[in-house]
Amino acid sequence: MNDKNFFLENYNDIVEKINSIKQNALKRKVNYREEQLNRPISFWTKKERLRDKIGKEFTIILRSKGCSWALSKYGGCSMCGYYLDATTKNVSTSQLISQFDYAFNDKINEIKQDSYNYILKIFNSGSFLDENEIPKEARNYIYEKISMVEKIKEVVIESRLEYITSEKLREIREIFNKKYLEIAIGLESVDDYIRNNFINKGVLFKDFKSALNKCKELDIGVKVYLLFKPLFLNEQAAIDDCSYSIKTLIDLGVNSISINPTNIQKGTLAEHLWFQNRYRPPWYYSLFKCIKKSVSQEDLKSIRLLSDPSGAGTKRGIHNCLKKECEISAKERLRNFVLSQNLNELEQKEYECVCKKKYQLQKNYI
Repeated sequence: MNDKNFFLENYNDIVEKINSIKQNALKRKVNYREEQLNRPISFWTKKERLRDKIGKEFTIILRSKGCSWALSKYGGCSMCGYYLDATTKNVSTSQLISQFDYAFNDKINEIKQDSYNYILKIFNSGSFLDENEIPKEARNYIYEKISMVEKIKEVVIESRLEYITSEKLREIREIFNKKYLEIAIGLESVDDYIRNNFINKGVLFKDFKSALNKCKELDIGVKVYLLFKPLFLNEQAAIDDCSYSIKTLIDLGVNSISINPTNIQKGTLAEHLWFQNRYRPPWYYSLFKCIKKSVSQEDLKSIRLLSDPSGAGTKRGIHNCLKKECEISAKERLRNFVLSQNLNELEQKEYECVCKKKYQLQKNYI
């Protein structure tokens, strides 16, 4: 058997396993009531790094039909359980508008009266530019509401590559002519093999570069999500992959990079392997090594490096030894770095824990 057939056979096994796990998880999923479809999954405000200073974020997570890739026969990504937040039926334009208005109206006075400027992030556990998730009428309504709020200086929406077209980008650019806009793309790694065989992303790097060029032509920023420690990589391999990805993306001129350490979400292949003790979420030590290896302070003048890990400091998220002092120290250093974009923050107030020796001995194997 040649290498190509070997890899294809293993890839098909992974897709089959992802689909099997997903189908079992969906059997336990409860359909949302009608009134729930008029409310977003969640929304909040908190401090965040804007392009050139500290500000605040206003995040809204809309409840949509769900990611087309996760709903396809290919099963979706190996670590993503967001399909469980989606509804099993279509969400109407009026329901999506009601969801947005519910969050927007709740926070608008707070935003207008705040001394900080804001970045608004709109997520929907899929692609904001996918017509089957967010129809054009709903998108335009949301764009117009945001455009009228002077305190919102930056806007971020997410999309898979196949939905990023020049027409949709021009549509956004015309409305947000005075705001900074970023399209967030889950590239996960610049390595096609890791991305498509370990993560099952269904995305090629050449297509990402094409989308990046479309955004640049219209003066629209690009934010890239990188997955830190995909399945089947140990700590050292995760550092090497993410570091190479960061350096490559800096050379390409992306605007922001968000490093997302793998966390164990329900109904995923990641959870399946985690239950079998065949996968461990990454250590903070590895993430800090990766950042310090990948960027200089000079780089951070032209790119924003972010990381806000889900489940941090727990067994299901990035963690060291789970000792309270160790986790708090690491979490604070990461947060301070993100807000300041100062690499020195990663060296400050480090809790000298005995687990660091264990990590150093095991990082090539775990």
